[in-house]
Amino acid sequence: MLQQIKHKIITYIYNISNQPVKMAELLHANILFQDGMKIDGSILGFRLKTGKAYLVFLSLIHIILIPLLALTHNILIHLDCHVAIVIAIIFTAFLFGLFSCFKDWTRDEITQYRIKSMWHLHFPHFPYDEYNQEISNIYKIALQNNILNAELEKYILENLAN
Repeated sequence: MLQQIKHKIITYIYNISNQPVKMAELLHANILFQDGMKIDGSILGFRLKTGKAYLVFLSLIHIILIPLLALTHNILIHLDCHVAIVIAIIFTAFLFGLFSCFKDWTRDEITQYRIKSMWHLHFPHFPYDEYNQEISNIYKIALQNNILNAELEKYILENLAN
């Protein structure tokens, strides 16, 4: 159920292209993703809809915030207004930082989703979880050997067979 909710959120806040990703771009994106680097969305065919991202983020925050405020309401009533202002400033800064983390999380999720979906297109007989590291290593060797993109698929499949 959590996976379905995550998938709905991701598909709601991102424009996802129907166009396939080229093999060389997919392999390059996979290497960057494995190294923990940020990947440009245009390479994998996605773009963040910022307004919808704010809407989803604020909805998720309110699911947590409203019960928390209900529990702490009596304490907050008796605070000095200066303390309340300082708490509001800190909380606002915390929310902006949390939104940045939310965007990073969704970007990583959509990147992984696009890589896996395009992986099935280019390598249907080699599951991503089992072969992504091996194919990445072969791709790195192909780059060092200056293998052309037209010959890349043949080179990778030949080296997987060995």
